[in-house]
Amino acid sequence: MSVIVRDENNEIFLFCKGADSIIYSRLAENGKSYKKATTAHLSDYAEDGLRTLVFGYRKLEQEEYENWNQIFTKAKTTMGPEREELLESASEMIEKELILLGAVAIEDKLQKGVPECIDKLAQAGLKIWLLTGDKKETAINIGFACSLLRLDMKQFHLCLGKEAKRKSQNMVCLIFLKSRS
Repeated sequence: MSVIVRDENNEIFLFCKGADSIIYSRLAENGKSYKKATTAHLSDYAEDGLRTLVFGYRKLEQEEYENWNQIFTKAKTTMGPEREELLESASEMIEKELILLGAVAIEDKLQKGVPECIDKLAQAGLKIWLLTGDKKETAINIGFACSLLRLDMKQFHLCLGKEAKRKSQNMVCLIFLKSRS
């Protein structure tokens, strides 16, 4: 998600927030100064079960903004099935060459009664799956918090290899569960 703003000096800036894999793939070579430290912080946050977002920005020149805005305006006023594709293309045109600003982590609280409800459904024999775009550590912590995972379960993790991760923007990891009893 992005926002474009003009400051009091008439300078135009693009600010982006998103998953680390997305923002990192859009960083400029000179915008990666804090990537290593930020990645370490994100890992710590994920292990604590926190949800994370990464932020980046870049300054836009007036001409670049005006050219892009024409394309974006046309995309957002398009009707029909191609609208989403045009909007995605416009976003990719502008969301590039970012400078890493940092990251934020928040606790994602469950609604009251969720753990008990999931536990009762599991006791009734229902098979429950969790599909998430979170990091593996975050997904595991959330799984325990909502009673989807229990200590008596054996976990099997299948994740993309390192080469596949580099080629993909999103990490894919499946966690299979089996009760020990």
